[in-house]
Amino acid sequence: MFKARQSLWLLVLASAAQADVLPVFQGDEVVVTATRQPQSVVKTLSDVSVITREDIDQSSATNLPQLLARVPGIEVVSSGNVGSQASLYLRGSNANQTIVLLDGMRIVSATSGTTALENIPLDSIERVEVVRGSSSSLYGADAIGGVIQIFTRQGSGAPRFNAALGFGDHGLVKSSAGVSGKVDNTAFNLQINQEQTDGFSATNPQSSNYNADRDPYRNLSYNASLTQTIASGHDISLQLFQIMSKLDYDGYQSTGEDLQRSRQTGAALESRNRFNDIWSSTLRYSYTMDRQEHWNNGNLSARVDLYQTAQNALLWQNDLHTAWGKLLAGAEYTEQHVDSSTSYDAHSRSNKAGFLGYSGEFGRHLLQASARRDQNEQFGGKTTGQLGYGYRLSDTLIARASYGTAFKAPTFNDLYYPYDGSYSGNPKLKPETSHNSELALQFKDNGRSASLTLFRNSINNMIAMTSDYSTVTNISQATIQGGTLAGAMAMGNWDLSASATYQDPLDNATHQQLQRRARAYGQLAAAYDWGKVTTGVEWQLSAKRRDTTDSGSNVWLGGYTLTNVYANYRFAREWTATVKLSNLFGRQYTSLYGYNTAGLGGFVGVSYQQK
Repeated sequence: MFKARQSLWLLVLASAAQADVLPVFQGDEVVVTATRQPQSVVKTLSDVSVITREDIDQSSATNLPQLLARVPGIEVVSSGNVGSQASLYLRGSNANQTIVLLDGMRIVSATSGTTALENIPLDSIERVEVVRGSSSSLYGADAIGGVIQIFTRQGSGAPRFNAALGFGDHGLVKSSAGVSGKVDNTAFNLQINQEQTDGFSATNPQSSNYNADRDPYRNLSYNASLTQTIASGHDISLQLFQIMSKLDYDGYQSTGEDLQRSRQTGAALESRNRFNDIWSSTLRYSYTMDRQEHWNNGNLSARVDLYQTAQNALLWQNDLHTAWGKLLAGAEYTEQHVDSSTSYDAHSRSNKAGFLGYSGEFGRHLLQASARRDQNEQFGGKTTGQLGYGYRLSDTLIARASYGTAFKAPTFNDLYYPYDGSYSGNPKLKPETSHNSELALQFKDNGRSASLTLFRNSINNMIAMTSDYSTVTNISQATIQGGTLAGAMAMGNWDLSASATYQDPLDNATHQQLQRRARAYGQLAAAYDWGKVTTGVEWQLSAKRRDTTDSGSNVWLGGYTLTNVYANYRFAREWTATVKLSNLFGRQYTSLYGYNTAGLGGFVGVSYQQK
């Protein structure tokens, strides 16, 4: 569960958002994703949620999609078993309209436009920051819904070991081990994770791909970092990660099993330099790759298809701390290369960008602004901006308003998919664009927090199928408006949190509710610390959602309520035993038409964290 508390934070190493020598921030939580600079969360004029390592340990989640489904403003739809594709809808935006970063690096498929969240292991994560609302003025294309940044474990303090082993329903086995710390001027981290499950049948008879057999999943990953302090204020960092997974899935009606093998890889080399009390600079090169291969009917001698995206990115960011506020100036160059069994008309594209930012505080007044210019070789230039204003009504209460623009770049599938007899891509597509406005009231005081955020996001030039399904074009518009009420409170041994979102995700052309998005959804969580034992219960609620059948007909999926419980027992100073039960009452529900969801599930594990 997500706690409301004040604590001591050491910002995560090797993040592209950090452009300073890493200080220790005392008091309020500090976030970096909202402005690309370290900033107290109480002064951030964006709608932000933070998930810490402690929050992860004290939750019923066993994978990242489950964890993110507990965040205000997020809906997650999974196509079946653990490891199956998970689609994330942030404030009603499409799954490919949110940027996902891992330690500042973007792992994305340029053909589908999405990130394989389902493959990122929880045990490697130290912290997650979620920024809701337009963010293209800082991060470029695809940030219409917002940005999710995942920070992995990093090295600090004396060397410490960690390990975990757990077993769950459907043959789930999870294990991890790692070491992190700092010796003299060298900080390091190495984490290895493994997961496997026999799974259950992802599809049901409503799907044309129905196959009643189990769909097992395997995942093996590592992440490593090394930071060397050359001199005071001057660091060089190396960051590496690789995630390898294998999923059996129901792709076609057959007695055989279809197989997907995925690999996500990333490497970054970064230099952080504080030249004086005013100016700090970050220079980073990163390489990421997203690779997916498929085989049909268990025939591993004949691969059906390959989709691989390799991305090279160069970032130069400068931070200036002045008497009038914080200034941000940066430039970014990105190249994407697609290697595929599908013969696209183009196989690469590049993007050049420059961005500026400002954060200032004048008495009770808070001001934030940012602007970015992207020049893409496919569709030309795009300028986005954001302006936020806040007024401190008291020491604990802030009113804020913001307006921002964003855009989403067409994918290679949208632009260049070759004619297959009935469908082809459209190279004349324009980027999708959006205008997002927000009003909010935020309260935070001594372990208590509450917020009410009203939002309206108008999305133009949405890419959609033509009426004859022969291609895609910019014919659709959508308006998503609503509000989120969230709160948390630490009271004695109790820790409570809740959120509720009401939205109207409307397709303006058809006047229908956007597919797979509910008008209302929310979460409620309560935990109690008994001393050596912490127990907790979590509720998730969702109203009905519209989906389509395989033939394109509309169908409504019923609303549902899920109850999850957990207990952590600290039986020794460095050892903790965990028991988790998900979907406690075995509710039958559907999040995606034609696909199954898990019933009552259990997990037991033990973890070690050297102090």
